[in-house]
Amino acid sequence: MPYTRAVFCLNIAFAFGISSQGIAHEGHDHDHASDAKHPVVAVDLATAENTFNANGKTYRWEHRPELGKQSDAMIAAAKGGLHNNADVDQTTHEIVTVVAKHGLVTLDAELKEWKLVEDQDSIFAGGMNAHGADCFVMDGQSYWAFASTNTGEVVVSQRGKVVAKLKQPKGTEFDNPTVNSYFAAGGRFTPCDVVYLPEAKRLVTVIGYAPGDYALSAEYRDGQWQWSGPAWGGKENVGGPFNTAHGVQVANESGQEIVEVASRAHGRVYAFTTGGAQIKATGAENKYYVELPKGSNPCNISHHGSSMFLPLLNPLSMTNGVAPVLVMDDGKPTGSLIPATYDELEYMHHMHGFCPVEKDGKLYGVVLSWPNGGENAKGKRNDGRIAIFEAVAQ
Repeated sequence: MPYTRAVFCLNIAFAFGISSQGIAHEGHDHDHASDAKHPVVAVDLATAENTFNANGKTYRWEHRPELGKQSDAMIAAAKGGLHNNADVDQTTHEIVTVVAKHGLVTLDAELKEWKLVEDQDSIFAGGMNAHGADCFVMDGQSYWAFASTNTGEVVVSQRGKVVAKLKQPKGTEFDNPTVNSYFAAGGRFTPCDVVYLPEAKRLVTVIGYAPGDYALSAEYRDGQWQWSGPAWGGKENVGGPFNTAHGVQVANESGQEIVEVASRAHGRVYAFTTGGAQIKATGAENKYYVELPKGSNPCNISHHGSSMFLPLLNPLSMTNGVAPVLVMDDGKPTGSLIPATYDELEYMHHMHGFCPVEKDGKLYGVVLSWPNGGENAKGKRNDGRIAIFEAVAQ
């Protein structure tokens, strides 16, 4: 069995008093039966600012400015071009992302300092970003995959050495004739996020910035990654479930891999089998999908224990004009993190990425915000920033 995030996150689950059966992340089980001692109660987000509930406890987010030191060059590039997400390398426990016009960077396992990866391919500093990022292990080898909207490709690398580029499909690759017809006619391809399915041994990419709005599969065949297999979705107004499929993640429920998709424009989280069949999402009540609080527009999905973290692009009615990272559990809001409410982070207005990580048995969140050039042009400064927070039990 390949090494997956299940091994990495097991310690942090126990540190927070969460059964290993309550984990939802790549290679993890997600069974809410283990949470019976602590039923999930929805909170009033107006009074849960910078806190969240998990396993019967309340945690407060504390900014840790001494962590995540960045070079002047990285800060300068991020101010105008940080449109990305990050993920954790499963073997070294580094945090990995790409800063457009700067390059592929890693944050050490101690969360102390961001550094450029040595001998990296020139593609990373040449303009691509990591709008979506996923670190995975396949056949004993560690890989970093990035969905780059601005260069229109999914890039798979091994510590900065590019091993594959998945570009515009031709329209003959997938099991779905509707998706094939879309690409055969030259349909737009804008990969927003990518995730590896360890059991299916397949990549899934979502293309929410395109009229197609599909989830697409890629498989490793004959020594190379290539588009192949299931494809599903489509724009809601033309028969599909999505309205900007922006984030994708994988969970494992009762031995079955589940593909979760964050549909940004209408604030929903959908669930599918690896073959693309829609199933009822964990926490969904009357509908098959999880309906997020009104006004939510999630950019990505990540998990720790039974908590789901969703960085929102824009504010909610109760977040004073700046966007939060929404925390959900079993389909209910349990808290939030609003970086712009902290000293020296007032320019983090729009959340784009959240990466949970373990350090010394504690939960930290690496938060990435998106710079809005329109706001900056109107004199409302809004920089791309990366900040690190610690979840401290109250």
